[in-house]
Amino acid sequence: MVQKRGGLFSLPLGFRQSVLFAVVLVAVGFCIELASTGKGVAAPGWPVNGMVAAILVAVVFFVGTVFRKHPLVLWLGGIPLGLSLIAVLAALSMIGGIVPQDPEYAPLLVVDLGFNRLFASWPFALVCVVFMVNLGLGFVQKLLPFNVANIQFMLFHGGFWIAVTSGLLGSSDLQRIAVPLYEGKETTSGFDRASDSMVELPFGIFLHDFTIEEYAPMLGLYDPSKDAFVPNESRAMLEIKPGMKVSWDGILVDVIRSVPDGVIKSGEDPVAADPAGGVPFAKVRVVHRGAEQTGWINPAGKGIDARYLVVGRYALVLLPGSPKRFSSEVMFTHNSGEKKIGVLEVNKPFDFFGWKIYQAGYDEKAGKMSSLSVAEAVKDPWLPAVYFGFYLMMAGNLLFFWQGMKKNGKK
Repeated sequence: MVQKRGGLFSLPLGFRQSVLFAVVLVAVGFCIELASTGKGVAAPGWPVNGMVAAILVAVVFFVGTVFRKHPLVLWLGGIPLGLSLIAVLAALSMIGGIVPQDPEYAPLLVVDLGFNRLFASWPFALVCVVFMVNLGLGFVQKLLPFNVANIQFMLFHGGFWIAVTSGLLGSSDLQRIAVPLYEGKETTSGFDRASDSMVELPFGIFLHDFTIEEYAPMLGLYDPSKDAFVPNESRAMLEIKPGMKVSWDGILVDVIRSVPDGVIKSGEDPVAADPAGGVPFAKVRVVHRGAEQTGWINPAGKGIDARYLVVGRYALVLLPGSPKRFSSEVMFTHNSGEKKIGVLEVNKPFDFFGWKIYQAGYDEKAGKMSSLSVAEAVKDPWLPAVYFGFYLMMAGNLLFFWQGMKKNGKK
């Protein structure tokens, strides 16, 4: 007797229905984007996002417990749908990585479909919501009835659910504030890029001193006709130091003397000066086609003109060293009155009342003479929950490897 195959929408549902559902979900999302002219999804802030998370947990546990044996619930929390949603999320993420995510400058159709802000679009949001339901139902199905053998699964999937949910719902509470600091002044406000407005901080930052350490200045042979520098014969970086010799196809250069930071006060020779007010100088001897010339060269600085030597159709110049390290000595004062002194550096955050403050930049045109320092204050209240989810996932992976080693040991 030949069994008849069930229709496309007959229970139990499998991979075919899962793939179709994921594709339709994305199509519905793009239709909503088109109808709303690409406005996307505005993630709710606290406490609304906390309430959404609590409702989602309650609904998933209720459905997963009361209707745990229903074929539709088994499919919603099953592997076929999970894999289909992961594939769609990967495809959307790939598109988001290819298409410039610029809300302001994009073709009209790209804007209307939300391709220029894909990670805040309806298709991405709908797939993420269903994926969270899938993870939650899968967790509940392994949780009840409790079985020690399912602990590894529950640790990994529970941690994954917490990390993904906290990351998505908490994105609206993330604050990144650019704070301009001026030497000798306190700043209590900054620019919020998300809202494109100035906001008040719960603390003030007083900038005592901003310092820049630079690499040694470099020699360069400039070709005005090509507006480019000519590579030297050694192809090496030419950080100057007394006694160094450099050559460019018939042009020989000797560095006789160097002054890391100097100014011209009287006469031709520079004198040492404070790093904040001086520029690097180098005295060089140049031999070209039998002719020899000696002189000082230096980049331009505050009140100091640039000097160079003309060598045939080229110009021998001294380029200022690129920044090696820049930092700010600051004092934080919280609204409660508590004060703290610290140093801001790039990639080395300073923690203060739940905020992480980084050294972000400075006035690059002024260089080491800059009195402006730019800090970035970051606050992400959901980050501990994301980390907690990752720790649970790591614990699940460790347990998985430990169980595998035990089985191999018994063999």
